[in-house]
Amino acid sequence: MTSKQDGNIRMSMSTEIFLRNYSSITDGLPNFVTYYTEIKTTNADIQAAQQLQELDKTGITANKNQLKATLIVPAVDIARRMVAYATNVNNPVFLAKINYSESDLKRSSDTELKSRCQVIYDHAKDNLGLLDGYGVTRANLDELQTAITNFNDAFPQRRVGTTDKKQATRHLADLFKVLADTYIKIDKLIEMVRISHPDFYNGYKSVRKVISIGVGSLVLKVLVTDAQTGEPLANTTLTITPDDGLQRSASQTAKQSIVRKTAKGGGLNEKNMEEGKYIVTAQKPGYKDKTTTVSIVHGERAVLEIALDKI
Repeated sequence: MTSKQDGNIRMSMSTEIFLRNYSSITDGLPNFVTYYTEIKTTNADIQAAQQLQELDKTGITANKNQLKATLIVPAVDIARRMVAYATNVNNPVFLAKINYSESDLKRSSDTELKSRCQVIYDHAKDNLGLLDGYGVTRANLDELQTAITNFNDAFPQRRVGTTDKKQATRHLADLFKVLADTYIKIDKLIEMVRISHPDFYNGYKSVRKVISIGVGSLVLKVLVTDAQTGEPLANTTLTITPDDGLQRSASQTAKQSIVRKTAKGGGLNEKNMEEGKYIVTAQKPGYKDKTTTVSIVHGERAVLEIALDKI
């Protein structure tokens, strides 16, 4: 939800309560009860959509990363045993097909990892009799296939989570349009009692004002995690530098940069940033540095997730 939308829903909820307390004045206005019901329903729908939009997806990511780690262990073990077999019997063709190291699998994308582990499984299964003396058993293969299946099942969860969030964002825009259209109608009705009920009228005008929360509001939310386990990484140094294409000396860059450390939960919340594009570098001992970019737009909150690989 943008800061503008946040200001509008705060206004609308306050106005809903205000109007409820003056039903003796408003209920007699043409179609007012219908419009007021629309406001109440839309307010509730917006809050529900906001909860879905803000739903934390890191649990899904953490689960997938854990499944990835669980998959790599049996895959590497079986691959090593097949490498030993292929080397002993001098079969370079077979060796080339299954010679995946642990680092090969860790560096693989999700789809590559699934494909490579399936190749390891298929070749081990097809040559199970020949691999008996190398410790490859049916139980080993069953463990690997289960890990492949579990890892593969994590993909639709991630896609569904992302889709739900995008749908909620689009739905919010539609709901706020309904809210705006309905208030236009109510505003016209309230003008009818401007003279007869001046205190009510002035109170309504006051509560209908949208208070901007742009200044000092949260504009950037960062979460840093371990790429393998999905665990949040506290005390990660984040350097945020404007990416405006200007050439700066090292000292000038340092002055322009925002340097922060992530909190215990691996997060960082930043306020009062100028609109524009920024370069974000994450650094933590024991992990490879990672640099990415983020765009700050007034009235919106940018969310950035950074996964660091161990050295």
